[in-house]
Amino acid sequence: MTQRVPIAAENVLHHFLGISRALAGRLDFQSMIEAVSEEIRFILPHDHLDVSLLLDDDNHLSAYETGLHTAWSDFAIHPLEIARSPIRSLLLGVEPYILSDDAMIDERFQFPGALNNPIFDARLRSRLHVPLRARGEVIGALSCSTHVANFYTLDDVRHTQHVADLLASYLYALRQTEQAKQLAIVEAQIRAREEGLRLGVLRLTEELENERQRIGMDLHDQTLADMTRLHRRLARLQLLDSVPTTELAPVAQALHESMQELRLIIDAVKPTILQLFGFVEGLEDLLLRSVRNSGLAIVTQLRDDTDGLANDLAEPQKIALFRIIQEAVNNAIKHAAPHAIIVEITATASHLCLTILDDGLGLDSASRLETGGIKNMQVRAQLLSAHVHIDKGPNGKGTCVQVSLPLPSLL
Repeated sequence: MTQRVPIAAENVLHHFLGISRALAGRLDFQSMIEAVSEEIRFILPHDHLDVSLLLDDDNHLSAYETGLHTAWSDFAIHPLEIARSPIRSLLLGVEPYILSDDAMIDERFQFPGALNNPIFDARLRSRLHVPLRARGEVIGALSCSTHVANFYTLDDVRHTQHVADLLASYLYALRQTEQAKQLAIVEAQIRAREEGLRLGVLRLTEELENERQRIGMDLHDQTLADMTRLHRRLARLQLLDSVPTTELAPVAQALHESMQELRLIIDAVKPTILQLFGFVEGLEDLLLRSVRNSGLAIVTQLRDDTDGLANDLAEPQKIALFRIIQEAVNNAIKHAAPHAIIVEITATASHLCLTILDDGLGLDSASRLETGGIKNMQVRAQLLSAHVHIDKGPNGKGTCVQVSLPLPSLL
């Protein structure tokens, strides 16, 4: 046993106060342990000092050391499984402390899978480990080691435990702060990714709409023009006595119907009223044109309780919402034989809500629903981070399509 000069009680108190002063302003584990090491050295001489801290999963630990630097330093970046720690019995609360006269021959540190090579590489013989406790739980361990065998005593265990109790609350608070900081970084990264995705979706929606309108203009300027010229040639041929009108008339009629259908497609892909006059006016025009083109006697109504809030949305958002409502209205007209279609625009503190309600045949027959159209509505909504809900109307009659879009400030 190495003879050591006892330290006076007043000097012990002085160095305990020194530890408290050394902790002030330390915002990371490594600088903290380096700052307190010298004060601890007067109370507890050591060649190596380290702090092990349990992570939230209770299966891994991180470690920070000063004095000699060993492979245990890697655990600050790459946490170690507690099951492989030489002091696992202490961390798991099985032992109140570990006091070893010579760790290089101590069987407690030598078991299958133990990461104990730093003990031998640094020749850490006398070792003393006490638990760090906060809020009644073990959160880690304070460890001291020397090259000299048979160095530490039970008195050292008591002194070391007092030091550990002094450090534990600070380490616990520092760990909570570090976790909160990491969580804030992760949340900021998630928000940045979401914002990037949202802007990307808006650009994609805008590009899709631009391409859709380009196709519409090409159809109008080329395909429809060609069909119009063919229709006129057929009309002139029908005036010739040498050409049987009975053969040309059906062809001319089919071509005329195709031209009408093409004009409807072109109108559908070019919401000029929406772009020129705004969202509500565009919806009014949509309802009027859809009913007029259907030839049915359908009463339509548009109610906006938001004072034109939708007009403040980004252009791609307005166009996507317009397309969703267009799909819902067309589905109702084509499959549900309604007498009335109502479109309502409302808002909550966080969402813009659109409701398309008809009193038609409802959802009882799957054949009355255009599956592709509904899928299109859902895809458009997902691209906007919106939600589409389709259900029966009031009292089980008709169909109710509800679209809920987060307001821009919350996207």
